[in-house]
Amino acid sequence: MSASLPLHPPSPAEPFEQFLGDLAALGVRPVASGGTAYGMMKARTNARWWLMPLGAGRVSSASIAMYQPASAIARAARLGIRAALRAGLTCGWSSGRIRFDRSPRLPDGVLPDLAMCAYFTGTAGPHRKTAIQFMDAGGGILGYAKLSRNSLVVPFLSHEARMLGRLDGMRLRSADVPKLLVFHGFEGDAPSLLVTDSRKEAGTYSPMDPRPEHLRFLAELASRTGSRGALNAGGELLRLARDNRLPTAWRHRFERGLDELRASLPKLPLALAHGDFTPWNSFVRGERLYVFDWEYASEDLPLGYDLTHYVLAARGAADPVGTAGQLIAWMGNTFPEHDSATRHALVLLSLLLHAGFYLCRAAECQGDALHWADGGVRGRLIDVLLDNGGALAC
Repeated sequence: MSASLPLHPPSPAEPFEQFLGDLAALGVRPVASGGTAYGMMKARTNARWWLMPLGAGRVSSASIAMYQPASAIARAARLGIRAALRAGLTCGWSSGRIRFDRSPRLPDGVLPDLAMCAYFTGTAGPHRKTAIQFMDAGGGILGYAKLSRNSLVVPFLSHEARMLGRLDGMRLRSADVPKLLVFHGFEGDAPSLLVTDSRKEAGTYSPMDPRPEHLRFLAELASRTGSRGALNAGGELLRLARDNRLPTAWRHRFERGLDELRASLPKLPLALAHGDFTPWNSFVRGERLYVFDWEYASEDLPLGYDLTHYVLAARGAADPVGTAGQLIAWMGNTFPEHDSATRHALVLLSLLLHAGFYLCRAAECQGDALHWADGGVRGRLIDVLLDNGGALAC
């Protein structure tokens, strides 16, 4: 396998082979003996793996920080895996082993204390990318890298690099974000590489419900980047309503949503949004929030987009009526300056834009938007908001 492979579109049937190609582009290759042994933990759903070094005590134990589970059962399992890694055990959690000959070659001067890495192969799909956790000899987490040879992903990494620069200049009071160490866009056959520092530690955690730290962060983004006029969002709903790749029921929802929101779009509040604000893209450190993975950030998403995404990512929407009311209540607690009708409109618009993003990504990945796993419950949730108008906001 050559050390530099050409860019190519993703192939859902070959996610692990794509991952090995990414590592080869950084000079890392699997070997039969020698090098460093890694235990491979496979996800229950989707073709994705976490690879953690074996036999290195605290370094091995720290590598589990790459895995950020959502459910209580999975979080409990992580504690057991962490202990097993420290003891050098693979029984009960590892689906296999692999050896790599060396650590990745990084640009000169970047992370000079690097001793060992852990890897995540990324989730199979059109936006799959390899993630690397860098650790020092004592298990301290030095930083992270995202790596891709996929021309569909490179613009997102480039966007994240620009966004991290902007956030650094903002000097947020309510949260910390990674510092960009290096970004290489692809050139010729070289991959795109984004490297940041990190403040993650083995004991950091991600609460499932937004805490005051999260709400202060969202309120600060709103106060410092806020604007009005969601006309671009209205144009996106119109595009989605006309997208023949999407199921008829969804195109009808987008059309109904646009009709309901049309009068309020010019005055709806917008703000800079993370775009993928979830428990696994943030953690609480002391009394401060740390927020990473800014590749989907946008300057003009509706106020509350991040809040609704966080709540739904953690809780789901199995009870559409109850969830709709809870989302509007969260909006009221976080942004009390807006009236009930505005809060209802912001939740509805946020959910419609969420749905459009995931439906289109499913269509890109498998040619069928019906493969969006949460499509059914999200559709019922939106229907509740559409059918009840502003009643839920009262």
